[in-house]
Amino acid sequence: MDQQTFDDFLKNVAQQTHSPSALADFLAWLQELPEEQAAAALDRYEQAFRAGEEVDKEAIRRIEESIENRLDLHHPVPVIPHTRTPVIFYLKVAAIFIVVVSMVSFFLYQNHFKNAGTVASHRAVEAIVPGKNQAVLKLSGGRSILLEDVADGVITMNDKATGFEKKSGLLVAKSDGRSIDDAAGINMLETPKGGQYQVALPDGTKVWLNASTRLFFPTVFKPGERRVRLEGEAYFEVKHDPANPFIVETSTGTLLHDLGTSFNVSAYQEDAHETTTLLTGSLQVTRNQSQVLLKPGQQASVNAQQIVDVQEVETSYAVAWKEGYFMFNREPIKEVMNKIARWYDVDIAYQGAITETRFWGTVSRFSQVSDVLKMLEATGRVHFTIEGRKVYVKK
Repeated sequence: MDQQTFDDFLKNVAQQTHSPSALADFLAWLQELPEEQAAAALDRYEQAFRAGEEVDKEAIRRIEESIENRLDLHHPVPVIPHTRTPVIFYLKVAAIFIVVVSMVSFFLYQNHFKNAGTVASHRAVEAIVPGKNQAVLKLSGGRSILLEDVADGVITMNDKATGFEKKSGLLVAKSDGRSIDDAAGINMLETPKGGQYQVALPDGTKVWLNASTRLFFPTVFKPGERRVRLEGEAYFEVKHDPANPFIVETSTGTLLHDLGTSFNVSAYQEDAHETTTLLTGSLQVTRNQSQVLLKPGQQASVNAQQIVDVQEVETSYAVAWKEGYFMFNREPIKEVMNKIARWYDVDIAYQGAITETRFWGTVSRFSQVSDVLKMLEATGRVHFTIEGRKVYVKK
């Protein structure tokens, strides 16, 4: 696609007269451009699209049909190659469209969103806001500190230092002046629904906690190992120390043994499986008698008994939450709604049969919950009603 063709394409986008094949050519052209040029082209596309008129139902049907014809939906999704597109660019490209089993393009959502007819089903949503940096620190002595209420700087209680410092959403655990006797003291950092937080552990390891997560860690690590316990989801950047392996134990007993890597662990009790995704280094995953050594780009799925699957994945999906995005990768509606419930602090109730559609797409975690739900509704496969802080889901 040359510059003149691109300019003509944008004019058609603004008039909503562009064809599915022209859109496909545009997306293919993006892959060939250097990252900065591709980002600039996407910006121009988004501006042109927002200037367009509402797409009619016949246009939606034609685009769905065209996309379905290009894809054989009876075949499994191919494994993503180990070579990866840079995360920032990937997120920006992914934000252009959402695909479900029927492969409805995400850009159709933006037009459908203009239809005021769906707004009535989202009542009383003003009080439901995206999550933010908030957490509670429970000290080994039993006292709790609401970090939102603490000013940046050294954290004290009764004029005594606690061994922690707060820096704009980052909690720093200091090991200065601590002895090995302090290793028995276990602290807990807990994020509520609608919360996230970051902590630097006494050894310098950095941990990002997602919503509804608990991290248990000692005041000082004892020689020979650095062990923490996790309930929920967290991203770890482990400081390299071969003499003192870093071990993460999940609430179900899965052990992650590491020397100095970066990885994401999702271990919510309400999810069917725990998943561990390795970004760099190497990581040993152990569940009862089953064990595997992960390589970068691999993900292990674990159930209550054993490791059930190891596969190559696009790691962007696993860490998107840390970058401020929801990224759904052919996920069933219950998994999608679990993520929404934890981040927006809402309850979910299902009415009637549950849709079997799997959702794929990207949206900012800082969008209003009504925007996220309308995006999902635009697929035509699921509908929502909000009453207070409860979201009702039906086909």
